[in-house]
Amino acid sequence: MHKRTSILNKQINQYEDIPDRVNTLKDFYKGEDCYIVTAGPSLKNYSEEYLKKKLEGKLVLSIKQALNVLKGVSDFHILNFTNFEPYSYLDSPDTLVVWEIFEQYHPEMIFKNNLKVDLMLPVVGNHETDIVKRIDASQAGQLNFENWTLDKTLYRMYGPGLMYEVAIHLAVHLGVRSITTVGWDIGDTSKFTGDNLYQDVWQDHYYEGESNIRYAKTPMNFHEVNTVVNSVEGLSEWLNSKKIKFQIISDKNPCSVNVKRALL
Repeated sequence: MHKRTSILNKQINQYEDIPDRVNTLKDFYKGEDCYIVTAGPSLKNYSEEYLKKKLEGKLVLSIKQALNVLKGVSDFHILNFTNFEPYSYLDSPDTLVVWEIFEQYHPEMIFKNNLKVDLMLPVVGNHETDIVKRIDASQAGQLNFENWTLDKTLYRMYGPGLMYEVAIHLAVHLGVRSITTVGWDIGDTSKFTGDNLYQDVWQDHYYEGESNIRYAKTPMNFHEVNTVVNSVEGLSEWLNSKKIKFQIISDKNPCSVNVKRALL
């Protein structure tokens, strides 16, 4: 865990209103290198001990189940109620928990179940019933990342996915100089049987199967996977235009070879 996170935890919890909390985050880790860790199958390439050793003391944002291998190391935990499982923060008391909410009843679910929360950010653009139209209007579909920075709006435009909706924008807001993704594999395009844009397929993760998912097991569709894959080069170019170095650590991410790869 980064040495400044315990300080941020105290500062942010002085405020009740979300805009004040988000303002407190602005440039708090200015000039730092950021690692965004997701639960893709390539995360299995590393032991928990190796991951913790490599990322200890760094600024780490964990998405969903990635927290389970980075307790005590993650500075932020980002999640929503898609593919949800309960989490314990006994080993990560200073980890800041960022919820994305996309239904009106989600805040009530969080509070009724006494779930840890430091920020709640609402997502928009995800209620179009035609999933292809929804994805075409998303950040990945439009490559309009600049419109959704946290200094412009608290609303999180449909990504699709937490990487685009919250994680990247949070890292930018924190003032980092580089973003490295670990375990962000997006999806396996070979799992689809054809070119049906609407075909849904459960994608693999570093954890085994779907058995630990308690709520809203959610597959990905052909158009979603391919749109995100095709958008990563645009994301990299946008971040580079903001003087933020971007690279991925994954032997499974099928995005453009023009996106810089790295090793952990």
